[in-house]
Amino acid sequence: MPTITQLAQSQRKQISDADAANLEALARAYSLMYSDLEGDVDSLMLAIEKLDKPSQAEIKALPQYKRLMRNAERELDDFTKYLETTVGTAAIAAIGLGLAHSEALVNTATGGGFTGLDTGAMRQLLNFLRKDGPLYARLKLITDSTIDKVVKSILDGVASGFNPRVIASNIQDAFGGGLTDALRNTRTVQIKSYQESARANYIATDGLVTGWVWFANLSGEPCLSCVAMHGTEHTLDEVLDDHYNGECAALPLIPDLGNPVEQTGQAWFDSLDETRQRDLMGDSKYEAYSAGKFEFSALSNQQNNDIFGTMRTETSLKDLLGE
Repeated sequence: MPTITQLAQSQRKQISDADAANLEALARAYSLMYSDLEGDVDSLMLAIEKLDKPSQAEIKALPQYKRLMRNAERELDDFTKYLETTVGTAAIAAIGLGLAHSEALVNTATGGGFTGLDTGAMRQLLNFLRKDGPLYARLKLITDSTIDKVVKSILDGVASGFNPRVIASNIQDAFGGGLTDALRNTRTVQIKSYQESARANYIATDGLVTGWVWFANLSGEPCLSCVAMHGTEHTLDEVLDDHYNGECAALPLIPDLGNPVEQTGQAWFDSLDETRQRDLMGDSKYEAYSAGKFEFSALSNQQNNDIFGTMRTETSLKDLLGE
C-alpha cells in the first residue's frame, strides 16, 4: 500500500491533467477568437501605412479602426461568457477530485471507513465561486482591459513610428494579455476549489483528522515560498493560501500517526548542492541566506487578495533584509 505522500504525488498528476485539459480548451477558443480578428488587424495596418504621420484622432477616425474595436469587443464578450462557463465546470470537477482524493488520503492513513462530503454541498461553501462575487467581476473586466491594451499598442506604435508589421505583432501581444489572465484565474480557481474541498473533508471527519500538513511540489523549479511552507503543520481553520497557479496540497494530520512529510522544505533545500541552491534562490539571496541574514521560514509571506483572501508569495531580498 502506498504511503500518504506517495498517494498525494499520484493524485497531483490527476489534478494537473484535468487542469491542462481545461487550459488547452481555453487557449484554443482564444486562438480561434483572434483568428477571426486578424483580417480586421490587417485592414487597419494597410490603412495606417497610407497615412503620413497620423495623429491619434486620425487613427481613431479610420473605419478600419472602428471595425476592429467593435468586433474585438464582441469577440471578447463571447469569450468571457465561455470562460465563465469553463470556470464553473472546472471548479465542480476540482471539488469532486479534492473530495475523492482527501477521502482516499484519510482512509489510507487510518485503514478505511471515512466517507466524505457531497460535491454539490461543497460548491455552496466556496465564496469565490459566487456569481456575484469578485472572481466573476474580474472575469468581466477582460474585455475592457484587453481593449485598452490593444488601443495603447496601436497608438503608441504609430506615435513611435513603428512599421505596421511591428504594430500588428504588438496588437497580438496585447490580445495575449487577456488569455494570460483567463488562464491564470481558471487554473487558480481549480486549485483553490481542490484545496478547500480537501480541508472541508478533514473537518467532516469529526476529530479523526485534527489538522493538515502543507505538501509542496519540490520537483522542477519550486517557488521558495512553497518550499518554506512544505511540511509545516496547520489547524483545520487555516486555509492553504499559496500563490496563483499553485500546486500545493493539504495532507491530513492524524493524532498518533505524526507528520506524514518526512523532510521539511528547509531540510530539503539545505540538502541540495550549492549550484542548485543558487539556481533556486538567486546569487544575492543565496549569499544572504548562507550568511545567516534571514531565516528560511521568512521566504514565505502573506498578502491580501480581493478574490481568494490571503495568498502567499516569495519574500523579496529587500524585505528579507528590512531595507
